Amino acid sequence: MGQGFRILTSLKGSISFFLAAILVAVPAFARAQTPSLEGNGGWIGPDGMEHPPDLAGKVVLYDFWDYTCINCIRTFPHLNALYEKYRRQGLVVVAIHAPEFSFAAEPKRVENAIRLYGIRFPVVMDKDQRLWNRFHNHYWPADYLYDRKGHLVYHAFGEGGYDLLEDQIRLALHLSSRNGGQDGADFPGTLTPELYAGTNRGRLGNPTGYHSEGAALYAGHSPPPSLITLQGPWRTQPDRIVSRRPQSGQTSSLTVIYHGTGVNAVLKRAVRKRSLPVLVFLDGHSLPKHFFGKDIRTVSPKQTGILLKEARMYSLVSGDPYGEHRLDLVFPDRGAALYTLTFNP
Repeated sequence: MGQGFRILTSLKGSISFFLAAILVAVPAFARAQTPSLEGNGGWIGPDGMEHPPDLAGKVVLYDFWDYTCINCIRTFPHLNALYEKYRRQGLVVVAIHAPEFSFAAEPKRVENAIRLYGIRFPVVMDKDQRLWNRFHNHYWPADYLYDRKGHLVYHAFGEGGYDLLEDQIRLALHLSSRNGGQDGADFPGTLTPELYAGTNRGRLGNPTGYHSEGAALYAGHSPPPSLITLQGPWRTQPDRIVSRRPQSGQTSSLTVIYHGTGVNAVLKRAVRKRSLPVLVFLDGHSLPKHFFGKDIRTVSPKQTGILLKEARMYSLVSGDPYGEHRLDLVFPDRGAALYTLTFNP
């Protein structure tokens, strides 16, 4: 790869961070036909199930996404703009929702995400990742561009490179090339990568690591950078950690020393309650108002955080100066499940 194309990923997972998207023009001799979309979980819009779009004779951009993936969410304004700009010339964007976590396969939650992020193009459900496997895909987000004859002409994964993607769309539509330079996603190399909380893909900053019995009381330690360090009572599971009832005067909490300008968390209620509070602290203090993520609110006169209701990604911290920061999350009640933490460049 050329200079400036650095990437950090899991073997099968979302792109944690990178300096630019990886986009590959497919040589004519290596072109492949569009994989079948049969056996999908149905076409869905902001108000429920929809009829499938007419793809015959169209240039189609297939975009793999998951509504809990911050890297996917950041691409939607660019994909919306490309869809609106070229749909009359024959472009269709098909968003294939392939859930990373089991709870993200529920249609109602995907409907909410379509509304929340203003997705304007057709969405097809891939709850069992059948389409994921047919496309031989490995990443969220990932794009596959097919020409009018159903030949693969371009493949991209990650964020950025939108000018380059637009050029390939114009080429497939037989439109003249644009004037202007290429854009780039200049992400700092020190940005903390996505941190998974569960035992399958996670790694703790606690010297003892995960307790094998699942439910355990974790002792506080000086947290190392770019790792989740647990304190208090927690239950660990393959894809998540779950807060437990306070024990011995200790509440479930965690600390992360990270590099970035903001923090997002994928959270879900593991118990049947109307809402669960999660308190957020930045650099040892209650989160200042000018660094509120869009989901933060004042929980009490001296505490800020979120009220956990839906299973989704929550924006916790936004707009703090890039550099090293300390995040503390406190879970006063049992039943809050954390899946991942991601960090903004």
